[in-house]
Amino acid sequence: MLKKILLLVGTMLLLAGCNTKDFSFSGETDHWKGDLNVNQSSDFEKQDFVLKYKGNDVDSVGDVAYTVEADTREYGRTGVTLEENGVIRDSSESNPTNAKMSDDTEVKVTVKWDDQEETFTLERN
Repeated sequence: MLKKILLLVGTMLLLAGCNTKDFSFSGETDHWKGDLNVNQSSDFEKQDFVLKYKGNDVDSVGDVAYTVEADTREYGRTGVTLEENGVIRDSSESNPTNAKMSDDTEVKVTVKWDDQEETFTLERN
């Protein structure tokens, strides 16, 4: 009997772990490229956002501010310095009570740097 219960619990855990959904978005402007990867399950949603400067002189960019808008959810950072390779990485995780993105969500990114600003839309890959 104990073996059957353990087998049933193990099967349920395996099936619950398989119930994930992954999708990604990307877009770019003359100066920036953005990629957003989303991993969802019934318990959480994790978003990994990468913003890359497309120019050669990373040191000239200075502090960067960006926002990512998706449906009713918005996040971003200000005063960010690019990594050596011109990249900014950001991750967020939400619990089931927060609204989750769908694979057809419109995602808008706004980047401000050195008295310049560009806004672009990330399209579903």
